[in-house]
Amino acid sequence: MGDLRIEAQNILKAKQNNKRDKYIEKSISKSNNLKNEKIKSMQKFQKMVQYQIDNFQKNLLESAKRGEALKIDIVKLNKYNLISWWREREDKNQELLEEYLPIKSSIVTFIDDINLEYLKDDIILDDTLKKLYNTIKNNDIYPEWKVKRDNSGVIKSIYLEANPLISYKDRNNELKREKENKILITLKQNSRKVKDEEDKQIIKKIIKSVFIFIGLLYFLVTILTLISNDIRITEIANSNSFIEIAWPYFLFKDFSNVADIFIFSLPIGLIISIYFTYKIS
Repeated sequence: MGDLRIEAQNILKAKQNNKRDKYIEKSISKSNNLKNEKIKSMQKFQKMVQYQIDNFQKNLLESAKRGEALKIDIVKLNKYNLISWWREREDKNQELLEEYLPIKSSIVTFIDDINLEYLKDDIILDDTLKKLYNTIKNNDIYPEWKVKRDNSGVIKSIYLEANPLISYKDRNNELKREKENKILITLKQNSRKVKDEEDKQIIKKIIKSVFIFIGLLYFLVTILTLISNDIRITEIANSNSFIEIAWPYFLFKDFSNVADIFIFSLPIGLIISIYFTYKIS
């Protein structure tokens, strides 16, 4: 029986090892094929872009004669590498790596969320594409990133538009001013929010201080009245209870008899209340 188990074990191990070896071989082959496809795709792309560089003047003038700006396709997209929803981005992001990308993959992944007007040459990864971009700039034409859509609105490609009506220097300066203005507007809005919050805090602080001051003043004047009455600095007629000597009760009921003690208690109470209100607040 033991020999049968060992024989079956050896057969099973051999099959598993063979299956693993085939998987590894297939993965290596797939990786090599992908690498070769990327190299071919890169070479094809760079050849196309170099052609655009070499014939830029001719192509620009021909497009101008047709009444159009020069449009140069950079990246073609399809349903597999144009990702529109977050779930698809999580599930299919790796598919973007199957083709050579001359620009940052994040631009392709999030193309439907990006303001293309602010895209510049810092998104370019390919050296030949960089030369084309610089060729357009050096002729004082603004290279503008745009997308082509089909009839249903699906983005099919990303392209560069060289429009001789748009000066690179003027447009570049304009974009800089727009960015600076947006920053200034944001700073002003934030500053206004901070100031409004500070004003609210100041009002709250003032209200709190007023309540503290009034409470302290009333309490201190009352205590000072009691103390001065007990030590006979001045004497209040018919002062048999706290309420009778508490102010403002006596101001209305018996002020003629308490004027002296009130004049004594109030200034001291004011000074002490102001001091402690300042310290607390």
